[in-house]
Amino acid sequence: MMKRIAGLLVVVLALCSGPTALSQMESQPIIYTYVSQFQIPRANWAQYAEDTEKNFIPVAQKMAADGSIMSWATFEQVVHTPDGYTHGASWSSTSIAGLLKVLDELRKSPPRAGQVASTKHEDLLMQTTMYAGTGAGTPAYLRVVCSNAKPEKPGEYRAAIKKYLVPTFDEQLKNGSAMYYGLDEQYINTGAPSTRCLVINYPNAEGIDKWAAAINATFDKMSAADREAFYSTTVADSRRDILARITHFGHK
Repeated sequence: MMKRIAGLLVVVLALCSGPTALSQMESQPIIYTYVSQFQIPRANWAQYAEDTEKNFIPVAQKMAADGSIMSWATFEQVVHTPDGYTHGASWSSTSIAGLLKVLDELRKSPPRAGQVASTKHEDLLMQTTMYAGTGAGTPAYLRVVCSNAKPEKPGEYRAAIKKYLVPTFDEQLKNGSAMYYGLDEQYINTGAPSTRCLVINYPNAEGIDKWAAAINATFDKMSAADREAFYSTTVADSRRDILARITHFGHK
């Protein structure tokens, strides 16, 4: 199940990086994100990309310009699996109405050839309440790390992330290695409600390396007791990772 969920969360969120910086606060507005992913046969990749540029991108740009959504992105998986998704798009808003306005507009046109060729499709509707970003530049890569929080204490996983890792996350934002991070959960539960996904946007591939080195250094400095406290908040072996290339991006 976690493999299925992780495969769907690829772009949640390349999207929260708006024109202004997003700060890490105790209370933040909820950001909702609609994720639509497809498994496209390799022979149809070019057709899917062309259809996206002609159909999805103009609608996303229009909706961002009129304020219906905060931002949007299209993406391609970098690490493929036999039954995983290859391409997709997502868009974010401070309201469900904003998300559905985009969907309604897209559905005014008939299905695109690239989508019809897909062998699998699924959507997610996510929400984010803990996030921060620089608000500058265009993200190039997206990393998603999904785990199942302990069902009896999902809030403790969020608390552990904030206590042990957020200071390092913020350092990486300041030095430019990353552009955004957020902790996502499902708004519409199509999988385990305890699923939590840490999402990071990077300006380049070098940022991925720098982020990983910083996180590893943080864990190395933690006591055995603190590491145990952190890992005890998730279900063992539930972690699944995603790496995607962001192909198009826009915001209000």
